[in-house]
Amino acid sequence: MKRRTVLQILPAVALPDRLAQAAAQCSTNGGSRFENYTYTFFSAEEAELAARLMDIVIPGARKARCPAFADLMLSTGSEEARRKWRDGLALFRNEPDLEAAVARAAQAEQGFFEALKRLTVDGYYTSPVGIHEDLQYQGNEHLTESPRCDHPEHKRIR
Repeated sequence: MKRRTVLQILPAVALPDRLAQAAAQCSTNGGSRFENYTYTFFSAEEAELAARLMDIVIPGARKARCPAFADLMLSTGSEEARRKWRDGLALFRNEPDLEAAVARAAQAEQGFFEALKRLTVDGYYTSPVGIHEDLQYQGNEHLTESPRCDHPEHKRIR
């Protein structure tokens, strides 16, 4: 049996049904696309608000499907994390200027903003958009020699 086959089967065996279905959605050809993801934690209004907030944190977060990633993490996470997100989203629900509100939250209240930032960063940089388009990660390559570091502070003193 191939390693890839084992890795595709393992979540279905080891995880509860809902999480196994979500893991299967996340590991489709080319990474975490969440193309057919069904929200289980966020309402439609909350998913849209989360997408708008996440796009402020990292432009392109909506394209990377960060709200779906956050929904998956929260639907399988702790009750405290879910409460923090519900309360945090409620603070932004009626804000006319979300960018200004996010800037205020970043300076004043650490709890929800840090949770928003963490799930946005994690979702973005584990998506094909973040990994391949932004970071331009090409995958593992066979190198015949170690590349040299050009940073002056890393040069060995002789």
